[in-house]
Parts: sequence; C-alpha cells; structure tokens
Amino acid sequence: MRREEWTSFERAVVLEIDTDTGAVETRLEYTSPPSNRPDKDPSVLFKSASWDGDRLALSTQTEVLVVDPATWSIERVISHPCFNDVHHVRRIGGRLHVVSTGLDAVFVLDEDDAVCETHSASGVPIWERYDRSVDYRKVHTTKPHPSHPNYVFEAAGTRWITRFEQGDALPIDVERPPIAVAGDGIHDGELVDGSIWFTVVSGHVVQADAASGETVSRWDLIQFQGVDGPLGWCRGIRVEPDRTLVGFSRLRPTKFKQNLSWLRGALNRPEPEPSRVASYDLQTGRELERFVVEDHGLSCVFSILPAAQNP
Repeated sequence: MRREEWTSFERAVVLEIDTDTGAVETRLEYTSPPSNRPDKDPSVLFKSASWDGDRLALSTQTEVLVVDPATWSIERVISHPCFNDVHHVRRIGGRLHVVSTGLDAVFVLDEDDAVCETHSASGVPIWERYDRSVDYRKVHTTKPHPSHPNYVFEAAGTRWITRFEQGDALPIDVERPPIAVAGDGIHDGELVDGSIWFTVVSGHVVQADAASGETVSRWDLIQFQGVDGPLGWCRGIRVEPDRTLVGFSRLRPTKFKQNLSWLRGALNRPEPEPSRVASYDLQTGRELERFVVEDHGLSCVFSILPAAQNP
C-alpha cells in the first residue's frame, strides 16, 4: 500500500558532509514525542533550518528544536497547536519566525517562545480559514494550501515569505508587490551579497536583486545535466564563492502530482535519481560534485547549511 507523503518519514536526520573528502556523518536523529504528532502514522523529518547564533534552529513537522552542534544535544523543543507542516524557522529581529505551511502562515515567537505575531500568506486571516480550537499537530495534512509558504527571510529591511503556489516572495512588513520568481513552485530565499537566491522545484536556480526584486540571473540545471526530464525535487541552496550547492530529493508519487506539469512522465521512470546534494559552477554550466545522502538515512533534502555560523 502506497503511503502518502505526510505519513512517509520515520525519523528526522541531520547529516554532515565533508565536501573535500565526500565523507558523510550522521550527527542527529530525532523522533517527535506523541504529544507533538498525530496519534497514528506520524511523519517525522527535519525541514528547513537556520543558524541562530552558535545554535541550530531545526524544524520538524510540528516543532522547532534548538540544538547545540558542539555536542548535538537538544536544548529545547518548542511546539504550539498552530504548528502543522512546519517548513522553516529563522530568527529575525531577535525573534524566531516559524513557517507553519499547513496553516498558510508565519508565527513569530517572543522571548518566552509564545506566539506574539501572526502573518497570513494567503491574504485570508488565519483564523477565518482554520479553527483556533484545533490542535493541528494532531492533523496529518490540511492540503491543498492556497499559498503553501515554505521559507521566511529578511532583505532590504523587510521580512518576506516564499510562497510555493504563487511562485513568489511576499513582503509582510510593507505594502509593495511580491517578488515574482518562477511559474513553478519555489523554495528558499537566501540573502547573499545583496542578492536573494531561490530554488525552483523543477530544477532551476534564480538570483534576484534584493533592493529591486528584479531577476538578475536564472539557471536551468536540467540543461547542465543534459538529461530529458526533472532531476528531482529541487530545494535547498548554499551559495559559495566558487560553487553553488543545491539539494535534490528523489521523486516519489504524490496525490497532488496532477498539479505539477513539470513532473509529467517522470514518475514512470524505472529509477529516478537519488536524494543528493550537488555542487555547480553556474557560470560554466557544470556539475562539479554530488553527494548521495539516501544511503545515510536522509531521503528528503530541505536545507544546506555551513558547518558553522561563520565558516
């Protein structure tokens, strides 16, 4: 029997990759406690993370974990009933911002980890669409989502939400147009030297100017590979001076694949490419290296972070 994506993952895993030697080490494995997950067939995985000073802020489906990477000890677990399909956590302006994709929202936490701000990604007030009395940690899925936000970042003095369905980044502090990124679903939103970098799940990387929101460059990674069809579910990016690392997750059947035209025919292939991190020279259009992570228990890639806050 085919398992749906929201019941498919047994544990959350953090891997450390030595990109010089290719060595891969498992640094953390985690399973959410029963109080913070559905009672039957829960799905547990880490989604997008960030550095929070010298700590790592990790997101599971229903939680935020604060981790000391020196010892890989979990210092605290934050969870609220409004956390469903959490896709990202990042500290902005001294406060943790949690993207609760299942509620099409970003929740901002105060110094006591209580919710102090809410921001809808869909234009509809959160509690008009969803029931405030429900513990959404116990709900497997609220799909389909009008916006499906998946990343939060700060650029040009403004906080932004990356929206999968609209293919854009929506400002939540000011009245200004969204940053249009792509026609297909997008992820990420990493600010590097005045540019915002996005991944498009169909296998593209987009660089936008942070001040104007205009697209600076766009790269089709499928053309780099010289293949016919998608490379995998593309999300997770790390921009370095001499290379750009991009994450790919193996394509698997999903109930909503009919809404993703770029996947047409891909799932009928005998062997989709494995989950991996690949590095590219974007200027010359070459894949430099690839690090397969499936063999180490990581089947779905969301984040690629440096091994330290200031490497």
